Amino acid sequence: MSETEWQERIWTALDAHPVYMVSLIAGDMLKTRPMAGHIDRERHRLLFITHRHTGIIEAALHSPSVSVAISQEDRNFYAAIACTASEVTDRELLHQIWTPMAGAWFPNGPDDPDAGLLALTPVSAEIWDGPSSSVLVAFKLATAKILGRTPDLGVNATIDMR
Repeated sequence: MSETEWQERIWTALDAHPVYMVSLIAGDMLKTRPMAGHIDRERHRLLFITHRHTGIIEAALHSPSVSVAISQEDRNFYAAIACTASEVTDRELLHQIWTPMAGAWFPNGPDDPDAGLLALTPVSAEIWDGPSSSVLVAFKLATAKILGRTPDLGVNATIDMR
């Protein structure tokens, strides 16, 4: 599969499951949390509506690394996406991507002054893509054991996401 095809596979997986695990370093601690995202393909980024008072935007801006993890267990596909972080202050954009889920966290709606937008721009991704059939995985494991080889359980690669 070409790098462009892998990129498209990642964007498709992001679109299929819009809640991701976002990891960053805050102070001297690695923090990971689930966050609902909005894909902005036009600007090559993921947008997250978040509370300003939690400090996640500030932490992401100062973190040496921000990562988004996705998984499609039914397809045996996983990716860890390294991103750069920025804050988006466009209130009109906040209104455009507002969802009922966001409304559950912000009862005052998109005009709530505590509502902020975090943008994560993918830079690279490490992917794991294996056979989705458990029968095939079992066969490959058994065959490798019999032959004394390492099992071929798919692709593990790092790709450029820019």
